[in-house]
Amino acid sequence: FGKCDFDLAKDLEYLPSRRYLSAISKSPPDTWQSDYKYLTKHIERLQEPQNCDHPDSVDHNRWHLVKLIQAGIGFNIYLFTDVVGRHWESGVSVMANKNNLWRFTDLKCGRGTTCHLKELTQCDINKIDLKQLVAITHHGPPWPTLDDICTENGEYIVEKGRCLCNDGYLPHESGVGDPACMKPQSDRDRIPGKDEALDGHIPWSLAAPGEVDTGGSGCPHAFPAVHKLRWKNGFFWWHAMHLHYLTRNAPNYPKLEEWSRLHGLDHKNKKSCVAIHVRHGDACMDKYSLHRTCHHWREYADKLEILEKKYGKQDTIFLATDDQKVIEEALKDRSHKFVFQNISRDKYTPKGWGDTIDTREDLNKPSVVTEFMQDVVAMSMCGMFVGTFTSSIGWLVVELQASRLGYYAPFIALDMPYAHEKNVGRFLTWQDYPKPVIKQSGLIS
Repeated sequence: FGKCDFDLAKDLEYLPSRRYLSAISKSPPDTWQSDYKYLTKHIERLQEPQNCDHPDSVDHNRWHLVKLIQAGIGFNIYLFTDVVGRHWESGVSVMANKNNLWRFTDLKCGRGTTCHLKELTQCDINKIDLKQLVAITHHGPPWPTLDDICTENGEYIVEKGRCLCNDGYLPHESGVGDPACMKPQSDRDRIPGKDEALDGHIPWSLAAPGEVDTGGSGCPHAFPAVHKLRWKNGFFWWHAMHLHYLTRNAPNYPKLEEWSRLHGLDHKNKKSCVAIHVRHGDACMDKYSLHRTCHHWREYADKLEILEKKYGKQDTIFLATDDQKVIEEALKDRSHKFVFQNISRDKYTPKGWGDTIDTREDLNKPSVVTEFMQDVVAMSMCGMFVGTFTSSIGWLVVELQASRLGYYAPFIALDMPYAHEKNVGRFLTWQDYPKPVIKQSGLIS
């Protein structure tokens, strides 16, 4: 990071000297590009096999099934990136459960994913032998495949990506439990009808097979890492490069990037800008995450002043927020050029305490994902960030800024450090296990 005393788990600010920032922006480290090139070559070998029923995967040439979850979009994308990245690091090919109906899907890239993420593979899940698709559970190996995940108490319906359980059984809510179809355990357990079981959202979408968290599955411990880029460059770089790969190669990305450039956001090409993210909405009344805090616009403006005092006046300020009042307050400042999306933000106002994005079905719309991703892409094209790291959009932005620029960009957080144990620190980030092992591959570094 250019500061030997900087600590992602403790520090709220990363503010290298102006001289250092100028030097590294003109001459970013060559190894970032060479390591990313190696990483993409490794991924493509795993994901684009000559025979889709026989990928070059260390788990007996089988795919592992992964899926998006029901949380908000930012955490969804961050967690999904971590899941697929950890599989690729371990030499395991992955396939998304594209047929499970995801709450935000636009249906154009499958029922279970989004056109804002890259297609994981050109292989068609509908044509793969079910025995070649491993469905990880939380109970450790041996793991079931889609051929037997539903056991004798149900049937896997390929086009729906879910188990249709027999009469008297219901899908296991976690989707990764044993058995996948179970008898009701209490009076609170409700057996869904066929249509609800196959096309309903919470909790039945959660019951679909697919891995969502490597910490719970233990998958990386069963398959040691085959390259050591996470140890060489750190988790921040490692996750940022996988995030870069999945988002910048997505079908919808070019439109979002073009919008950003048309609005003067291109820090890498001499159009300097600062990204500011103000999260209000459910962050102000989330009963499940009481560590989250809301801040007045004045606090963000003060941090902007710190950045410009250290690095000079910036051409543009991109402001991402779910609160229209923040826009109105910011525009009172006539000394800056503000850019923001012209959208209605009323829908993001919670109806009451605990009315969070994770549970609000009225926000189950593809347009919500597009608005979110436009903010993310626009902010990623700036060269500095001010925001809160208790909001996962902050994690995405600082990582994507770094991956675009080729160096770590300055940032200021108003609440908690990026790698605090309640933020990115909750993931398996710095641990030295599973340690890389040498395998028979020309791609091992």
